[in-house]
Amino acid sequence: MRYPRSMILRRLVLEFWFAWHASRTTWRLRRGWSTAVSVFPPTLFFLIVTNLLPASTKKIGIVHDLQGILGLSGGSWTQRALHRVVHFVEKRAFRSCDRLIVLSRGMAAKIVDEYKLERDRVVVRYPFVTVKSVDRVGTNLVGKFPGGFQHVVYSGALGKKQNPYRLFDFFGAAVARFPGVQFHVFSDGPIFEDLRKRHLAGPVDRISFDGLVPEADLEELYARSNVQLIPQLEDTSEACLPSKLPNILAMGCAVLAICPMETELAQILQQTGCGIAAESWELDVLMQKLSQVLDQDKSQSRQQRQALAAPLLKTEFSLEPLIDAVLSRSASVNV
Repeated sequence: MRYPRSMILRRLVLEFWFAWHASRTTWRLRRGWSTAVSVFPPTLFFLIVTNLLPASTKKIGIVHDLQGILGLSGGSWTQRALHRVVHFVEKRAFRSCDRLIVLSRGMAAKIVDEYKLERDRVVVRYPFVTVKSVDRVGTNLVGKFPGGFQHVVYSGALGKKQNPYRLFDFFGAAVARFPGVQFHVFSDGPIFEDLRKRHLAGPVDRISFDGLVPEADLEELYARSNVQLIPQLEDTSEACLPSKLPNILAMGCAVLAICPMETELAQILQQTGCGIAAESWELDVLMQKLSQVLDQDKSQSRQQRQALAAPLLKTEFSLEPLIDAVLSRSASVNV
């Protein structure tokens, strides 16, 4: 598929082609299904698929984020109209599920409030660790991480919820403040390309922009990162919990999250002692918190952070509770 540059049009292309693909696949395999597990977003496909499934099929939805809050909220007429459409589609899809699994308690509360779902149909299961090895890493990225520096890294999608242009300004200011630090962005897409062009127009040493890292190199990326950055736009923290968080903690990487202190993300960092939350995008606050997390990286070894995070990862960020929530016929699986 060829995607346009507009983020709204990109989302519409994704929703419609996946709805067509999912509908064809479901029609071809529609007989004999006992359970259908759908991952949202995309969401539009489920309005069609749910009508093609046998009535006896148990329908499970796993919600990774809420698009009405993250991607299409805003003040223009177009944004408000699309927000209403997205809200309608999400509400219909979520209410069609026998059980909804969400990644955080904040998301659960938001879904129950926004879409008027019964609380006992919503189950909280934190994302699980997917990195395969925390001890042995490759050498494919060694050239991007020169010795003698602490490396602050943002890796992943760059959209509205990451506040990308403020993130760019933050890196530009921080590189002058912290001469022993190198800053990296690993991403893709129209916003990433725009930021990379701005950087190339007036290149600054110790800031680099590179494409997304292949999945096979994620362990190496986290192992070579001193600090992983998790930026969140104001008022979006309840709509998602980053699924990469358990992998970052499992690899012993320090975390700087930009989010309110009352969010689960900030509380997890405080509970494990493996990172720091900055509750404001003000540059003075970000500089102070970055200085603290860089000091934390120096005072703690990677192995110490892995040990601090291990108990929580074992009990809350594991795959087994998610599988139990999918397979269980009982409604009493909330946490």
